[in-house]
Amino acid sequence: MKINYWMAIFIFLFSSAVFSKTIWLRDLKINNKSRAVEINFVLSGKTSFRSLTLHHPNRFVLDLKNTAHLTSLQRFSASVFSNTPIQDLRYAEHPDGTLRFVFDLKNDVIPQISARQNHLTGDRELQLRFLKTHAITAARDDISKPVYHNVVIVIDPGHGGKDPGAVGAAGTHEKNVVLSISKALQALMNARPGFRAVLTRNTDRYISLRERLRIARKDHADMFIAIHADTWRNRHARGVSVFALSQRGATSEAARWLATRENASELMGGVDLQDKSHLLKSVLINLSQSATIRASLQIGDKVIQSARSITRLHHDRVEQAAFVVLKSPDIPSLLVETGFLSNPDEERRLRNPVFQRNIAKAMMQGICNYFVNYPPRRA
Repeated sequence: MKINYWMAIFIFLFSSAVFSKTIWLRDLKINNKSRAVEINFVLSGKTSFRSLTLHHPNRFVLDLKNTAHLTSLQRFSASVFSNTPIQDLRYAEHPDGTLRFVFDLKNDVIPQISARQNHLTGDRELQLRFLKTHAITAARDDISKPVYHNVVIVIDPGHGGKDPGAVGAAGTHEKNVVLSISKALQALMNARPGFRAVLTRNTDRYISLRERLRIARKDHADMFIAIHADTWRNRHARGVSVFALSQRGATSEAARWLATRENASELMGGVDLQDKSHLLKSVLINLSQSATIRASLQIGDKVIQSARSITRLHHDRVEQAAFVVLKSPDIPSLLVETGFLSNPDEERRLRNPVFQRNIAKAMMQGICNYFVNYPPRRA
């Protein structure tokens, strides 16, 4: 019998402690999927494990240290493992407290091993994933055929229609300036491979703030950016400002989402929250929104760095405020004030197509710099 030790002792969930307390195997779940069979060990706490492969015949051995099972484990029938690389599964308890599982294999296959903590129950889960033969072949074939997904940027020109927004000293309407800048940004984004830009409006029409968010969700936005122009009683105020959502806005928005169950479910990627407690719903949504705000601040920093080279900054860091259009709990969102229409010099610049394209280019560069390093996850 030839023995190949292919894996050293791993510490479950990266813990290096030696545990004298018995860890309980609460459940053993087998999921036979189209591409793989998954064996999930649900454990009461952290433990260490060791694995090894044996040949002639092929077997895979998993030792869970200092572990016992709560109830008698069933003898798995051959039908459970039909159309999988596994022939049979056996287990035994050793005097030293090790719980050993032996997988008799139909062919030479090494499982993918992953470990995670279930933050809802506190349990630790160890998964063995045995790829099926056709999945292994397909995976090898797919190495030369990567699949790319466009990063979707929803651009929101502020105001519109009956709402002119700010009005400059020379009568310039914010709604018109920001529409021109937004169209320039859309063209620049769409010219970049791997990006697709969508406008919430491409004509002079009014859209409610909530409708703008619904458009972003409908188009599966990876980012939402609202384009505005500012005004202030001080005619000398000038420069670009970038805003992300504040925590106060996040908290109030989480409460609003909780009030609408279908929205809450949509937010969590289709997970049904109807049977969850109000506290748990709140925790899940706040976790999602906190991560979204962090991403928004990072993108905003990139935009500021790019804008610095072509215009003055009103603030040299990302500001935070409770703007309604920034309140998508799971879509990174920014609001960019491109300048002050109340400043006659900036009003002239904001009306200039060259400046409009330059400020759009700065935003495009900032957005691309972020997503090149942090591409969005796709299901």
